[in-house]
Amino acid sequence: MDTVLYFGYAFVYLLLAIWGLFYILRKEGGFSLSIFLLMVTVALVWDNAVIASGKFIGEGPLLESLNLSRFWSHAFFTPTLVLFGCWVIEQIQSFRSYRKDTRARYIAGIVTLGLIAFEVYETTHKTFIPIREYGVLRYGSLEASGPPIMVIVVILILLVISIMVFVKQRWGWMLAGVLLMLLGSAITIPVESSAVTNAFELTFIMSLWWSYYKLSRGFDLDRHHRFESK
Repeated sequence: MDTVLYFGYAFVYLLLAIWGLFYILRKEGGFSLSIFLLMVTVALVWDNAVIASGKFIGEGPLLESLNLSRFWSHAFFTPTLVLFGCWVIEQIQSFRSYRKDTRARYIAGIVTLGLIAFEVYETTHKTFIPIREYGVLRYGSLEASGPPIMVIVVILILLVISIMVFVKQRWGWMLAGVLLMLLGSAITIPVESSAVTNAFELTFIMSLWWSYYKLSRGFDLDRHHRFESK
């Protein structure tokens, strides 16, 4: 059952990544901090696909290397959600002056680099062992015990940002997604599956994409109204 769920997650993330790529190219026309949400989504395609394929590949150096790449992609890409959060703030209409202040981007960049450095250090000091559970074979950390500190910090930062979005824009879906992610990290669901809890993560990422879509359209409408008022 878990194998099917992980393949399902990978497929949904793939659809999100394909849609996101074309939408960002059409909407942004160049580099934007929103690209980091796409990078995280692509990393999650790989993450779930590797886990789902584990029992077909079999225990050994190849599967261990593939799983190690999951941890490295997690270390380098997940912290960049802080930069996506910076993009979100820049789109809030009441923060037009914020968009002109590059200091915020520098701060977000420093926080992101700090989280990446911390997670790289953590990953290099982990011992990986084969784990078989609920029909899935993967390599995991021997020292694993709850959500990583880096993930908690990223979620808390996005929680603050999502509250700002809710207060200023009355848009609550990003906040709902972040709260669900926090809930999924904090509780243990009494079901015989390790994949079910990943539904919280999928819902979280989908809420970010939906928020990105709505905010990007709202920004265009705001520019249109300002142009007409001149």
